[in-house]
Amino acid sequence: MKYQCKELACGHTFVYPATLATETVDSIVEKHVCPWCLTINFEEYVEPLGKIVSVKSVELDKVDDMITQGYEVKELYAKTATMIKKESVKQ
Repeated sequence: MKYQCKELACGHTFVYPATLATETVDSIVEKHVCPWCLTINFEEYVEPLGKIVSVKSVELDKVDDMITQGYEVKELYAKTATMIKKESVKQ
């Protein structure tokens, strides 16, 4: 899971929020904050997925060649593999 700071000046993406502890008279209060700007204004970040442009079923000895062409293994069977190719995501 990733998080992204919602402050316009920051906007960093991070894996773990920092913990900021504040001590009061009788207790310690901890809150999770952005590690860069120390604000609590962040949310879960979901990376955009690319659109699948090609699906092929190939024999296992052809898998390495397909990976070099930009395909990923989706499913692996005893004699064949299902390969997918996604278009690149523009950000």
